Amino acid sequence: AKLSAMIRQQTTYRVPSDVRGNPKAVFRVELDPGSGRIRSVRLTKSSGVPSWDDAAGRGIERVGTFPCDTSGSCPSVIEISRGPRDD
Repeated sequence: AKLSAMIRQQTTYRVPSDVRGNPKAVFRVELDPGSGRIRSVRLTKSSGVPSWDDAAGRGIERVGTFPCDTSGSCPSVIEISRGPRDD
């Protein structure tokens, strides 16, 4: 929930009226396991709405560093699915 809120806060997008439902874009995010710093963000599945795909990818990149777990470690790869109407 914390990571989702961080990404949502960094994502700017006005949903066009012709977009139906909540199409999901899926990203592969590579992280530095020691710090959580983003190494790369790659779109692996398009939502079908290129403007949303771009906005969602930029929102993830703007986070910069993902929070690590209570032990202080972070996964090296995480998959993130985002839709324009996600809360």
